[in-house]
Amino acid sequence: MKKSRNFYPKLLLTTALLVAAISSFPQTSGDTVKLGKNNDPMVVNPGKVNDGMAVKPAAPHDGMSVLSDTAFINKNIMDNRMEIELSKLGRDKGTSQAAKKVAALMITDHTNILNELEKLAARKNHHNNNHEMTMAPHSFPEGKEFDAAWAGQMLAMHEAKIAEMETFIGLTKDPELKAAVMKAIPKIKTHRDLLSKIPGAKEKANTKII
Repeated sequence: MKKSRNFYPKLLLTTALLVAAISSFPQTSGDTVKLGKNNDPMVVNPGKVNDGMAVKPAAPHDGMSVLSDTAFINKNIMDNRMEIELSKLGRDKGTSQAAKKVAALMITDHTNILNELEKLAARKNHHNNNHEMTMAPHSFPEGKEFDAAWAGQMLAMHEAKIAEMETFIGLTKDPELKAAVMKAIPKIKTHRDLLSKIPGAKEKANTKII
């Protein structure tokens, strides 16, 4: 049990680092979602790790924390890299066929989504210098307990991602970006549905991160 509890702060640290990195992405003239004034109180400062409004894996992306097109693309490039790494972990350490199956599917789908986002970023001259991503070490429980713990965290992350994407397509005016997001949403929902069927995943997904 100690190992499973150790995972949560490490995953939160990884997420906090990813969110904090977004603050370094400048808004460009091509962005269709504008963040407004720098000191606008309605814009969440992603650099505050303990900000109650910061994005967390177990909570949907808050509608008040608006991302520009550039920040959205770069954030999702990093998010998909993290999803791929976590999916590989599920593929290698999963004990059930259900866990291994959804892990393999997520590796394929998130790799395709990542490739499309990187091509989109290149076409729009959105520069992402974070080609290599270092993640915090993971400490899931071993054996049969692994599947529920891993699937629960992936389920929470997918719920948050669906909420983020569905909010963003109502904000962006960029047709290419909107099309890419709408293409990705059904895949993310399929992952969510498969993850939710793994025994114990729903309960773990609802576990609060302390």
